[in-house]
Amino acid sequence: MSALPQPATRANFRESLLREHPDFSAARLEAGAWTRLDQLALASPLYARTLLQFPHYCLWLEEPHNLHADFRYQALLDEWRTFATAAGDGLTDDEIYLSRLRRWRRLVSLRIAYRSVNGLSSEKNTVGELTRLAEFCLGACSFLALKRWTARVGQPWDEEENRPARFGVLGLGKLGGGELNFSSDIDLIFFHQGGGRCRIGDGAGAFTNAEFFTKVAETLSSMLGAQTADGFLFRVDARLRPDGAHGPLAPTYEAIENYYASAGQTWERLALLKARPVAGDLALGSELLENLHTFRYPRHPPPSLLAEIAAMKARTEREVTGSAALARDVKSGPGGIREIEFIVQTLQLLHAGRYPFLQTHATDIALEQLARYGLLGREDAQFLNGAYWHLRRVEHRIQMRDEAQTHLLPVDPDELAAIARSLDFSTTTAFQKNLAATRERVLALYKNFFAGQAGDETFEMWWAFFTTASVPPAVATRLQSWFGAAPGAAEALRVFACGDHRHIVNREIVSRFQHLTASFDALMPGLARPLETLNRIARFAECYGPRRRFFESCAANPQLLRVLALLFDRSTSIHELLCAHPEILEEVLRPEILRKRKGAADLARELAAGPAGADFPGWLWLYTRAEQVRAAIGELLGFLSIEEVETALSHLADAVLRHALARVKGGERLLLVALGKYGGAELTLGSDLDLMFLAAEAGAPAAAPTVHALLALLRVGGPLGAAWELDLRLRPHGEAGPLVAAPAALRAYHAPGGAAQFWEKQLLTRARIVAGPAALAQEFRALADELLYREPLAPADEHAIWAMRERIERERDAAVPPGCAFKTGAGGLVDFEFLAQIMQLRHGHAQPHLRQPGTRRVLRELASLGLIGTDDAAALLANYDFLKRIEIMVRRDSGRDTSILAATPGEHAVLARWLGFADEAVFWTEHTRRLRETRARVLKLLDSRQT
Repeated sequence: MSALPQPATRANFRESLLREHPDFSAARLEAGAWTRLDQLALASPLYARTLLQFPHYCLWLEEPHNLHADFRYQALLDEWRTFATAAGDGLTDDEIYLSRLRRWRRLVSLRIAYRSVNGLSSEKNTVGELTRLAEFCLGACSFLALKRWTARVGQPWDEEENRPARFGVLGLGKLGGGELNFSSDIDLIFFHQGGGRCRIGDGAGAFTNAEFFTKVAETLSSMLGAQTADGFLFRVDARLRPDGAHGPLAPTYEAIENYYASAGQTWERLALLKARPVAGDLALGSELLENLHTFRYPRHPPPSLLAEIAAMKARTEREVTGSAALARDVKSGPGGIREIEFIVQTLQLLHAGRYPFLQTHATDIALEQLARYGLLGREDAQFLNGAYWHLRRVEHRIQMRDEAQTHLLPVDPDELAAIARSLDFSTTTAFQKNLAATRERVLALYKNFFAGQAGDETFEMWWAFFTTASVPPAVATRLQSWFGAAPGAAEALRVFACGDHRHIVNREIVSRFQHLTASFDALMPGLARPLETLNRIARFAECYGPRRRFFESCAANPQLLRVLALLFDRSTSIHELLCAHPEILEEVLRPEILRKRKGAADLARELAAGPAGADFPGWLWLYTRAEQVRAAIGELLGFLSIEEVETALSHLADAVLRHALARVKGGERLLLVALGKYGGAELTLGSDLDLMFLAAEAGAPAAAPTVHALLALLRVGGPLGAAWELDLRLRPHGEAGPLVAAPAALRAYHAPGGAAQFWEKQLLTRARIVAGPAALAQEFRALADELLYREPLAPADEHAIWAMRERIERERDAAVPPGCAFKTGAGGLVDFEFLAQIMQLRHGHAQPHLRQPGTRRVLRELASLGLIGTDDAAALLANYDFLKRIEIMVRRDSGRDTSILAATPGEHAVLARWLGFADEAVFWTEHTRRLRETRARVLKLLDSRQT
């Protein structure tokens, strides 16, 4: 056992004082006072020397208000006024003022230490008094610095607000937390608000506001930290400001906001947890912190948070403290103060966004609230609170010996023994055993909390990859698994994670990318063009905002990265759209929106909530595009079948056209009829809307302006094009005919001897009324039924229809090989449409259920009525869905009305991957087989007359 110095061998403070000052009357202090002075001398040789230099301080320390009263701010102010004016001279000279302030700071620190070592003040009150003392000195120096520079260069002026510019100071670390040490630096962030120049009288001076406040911050720091014969006030550390030592000393309010929004890191979140206004314009400081609230207390902290903080702690131990000193470091060593703070602050970052009472600067209050919310066991919280204050007490004893900025227990046995005795331990061994037990339990709780989170080696691997030109072997393996042998993969990954600006690379970005790598393992091998997709996601991320915000969104919504990868792999057009309007994705990707099946009433309600006036066309375009993207995502994620996507897009077009028609003058008098794919409710992305307008006999000639107004409203689109291309060429007489026809004119057009060709009669099988007066709708429906279903289709007409089909096959979309024409080629989508329409015309006069516009619905109804076999119907519907899937994929990619596949097998490989085939050859074999089967079954069903 290491023995402590016995009282007989200890320096007796009373004897030392009387030896130095024989005229000091020992009787003026009672026995208890001498015991307390001995205790202070034992704890701090520095303070003992101060008392020997100024023996009257001994009497001052024993005054009742010093022994038994806590120094709140007003008490500090009163004490300063008494001390400052005791000499009788004025304090108008700054240097005299500062000299006296430094001596007073030493005196108040002495008082705080005196009460602390004698058990007259709790450790919590001790750190509170030290904090208030620092704030007092900071405020005094801030006032002097502002006064000095205003006198020299003028009043800084906010030219935009036409008022004096504002200056604020945030305290961080132990100052911000109200937990200052006896030898703490004070961590500060200086900032100002208001662009402009300083004013001298009515004119502008030579100094900008930025230059002025930089000088103020420099002067303030110098006043606080200057070492003089009277001592110093407080060492200032401003390195926690944005961009650290490389950033401006007093940045603008807006620059701070922008920095944390774009480049703020996890360690800066931890630092800002304790931030609070401490000098200058306190209201301005509060406003700034309110604007930084979501950065300090994120609602959706990144899942990598624990790993980031664990790695941060490991680096601190390795780089800052050094392994040799760790065991003696009560702050940063194992089981030390920082481990308690890391546990508390990590839990605050994880949960304070949802639990406001966790938004506190103080460690002990945070522990109490964590137990209250059940986020930390009550017993563990109580232990950590006790351990925290015990370790702080030990830390204070270390520091107050010489006001040294250290957290290391001394190596010298006598020094260690003095600390142990000042803490009321009978032996050094008892002190060390108690301290070791406390630290071991703290360490156990810390390890349990951060179990499995170190991951430092993997992080360092990625850090090396993103900050150098090297590609570590383990990274090369990952690149191969994600992108194959594609050239440029390493650079593409760097751009994805860090953007084009390498200075943005920081540890938080790398940590968050590291968290995403598990998603890459699952996603990238399943993409048809993974490297191109990565480049597209990187471009979108630039449009979305800061990389940190993008990664935060991916962490908060794990579906986001998957959706982006699938969308951008399979759609060039949607990628371009979302880069131009990234806000669309946030709107449609909410789970409650993504899965929702919107009916006509839902769409009408949302459209009615749109803006009025000139803003409406642009809003309508954006709304329509967002709904189209929502449908595309729904299909990619398996929420919607191909048929449901077609229906959703068709219903969307219905709702938009009805709403737009109601907004234009005279729109209520028009009958809007959908034709073609739109009439069959089989729209895909990139489909045209085939439309025909009718009006009552008297109103038709004057209805053209209404149609023009409607078209103008719907054709808004800008560089990305309109949401739909509107095609009115299927109206009577085509482009040469009037925009709006009357029912009588339509009847005459289709009458025997009229101008209509038979295919124009055929297209009415897919006519569907979207909007318009009920009487007009009934009249049109009766006319269509009469034209189509008055009698069975004549054999000659049937021959004519199939001849038209063969002409389409020969003349439209000629492709090599022919199978590339998946729409118009033999066995393509047009085969299904002609089969359905011929069968409707052949049997519709006797079977009213066949009188409907959708191809699938007609095929199902034909099977139900026994007009085609169930095997034929099943095979045809399966082949139809196969080709429709191809159609929706190529149109989703291009955003255009595409009907032909790329000519080369290599280009087919992308489509084959999208469809789930092992390779292009397997896809092409299956594709051509289905085309042949479809043509054979269609010809069989239509009868040999058609061959």
